[in-house]
Amino acid sequence: MKNKNLILGIAAGVAALAVVGIICNKKGYINFGNILDKAGDIAGNVKDSIGKIKDQALSHAETAVSEGKNLAEKALDTASGLNDKASNATS
Repeated sequence: MKNKNLILGIAAGVAALAVVGIICNKKGYINFGNILDKAGDIAGNVKDSIGKIKDQALSHAETAVSEGKNLAEKALDTASGLNDKASNATS
């Protein structure tokens, strides 16, 4: 019984809001075209922002990979030099 009352209450609330929306729209209080335009603008801005963040993240990742490769090459060169010194010292 409680679920039925809850569903009826929600349905009545939705119906009341729909009636208020229709009345306000006919009287010119609400312009759904402007609301949709603003929502579209916001969506476009969010999409642009996410694209910029993605590009920055990719750039930082590429930089990190490049620096990692450089450090690995330096470590290999240093290890190779130490190996050569150790070989020369034992001979």
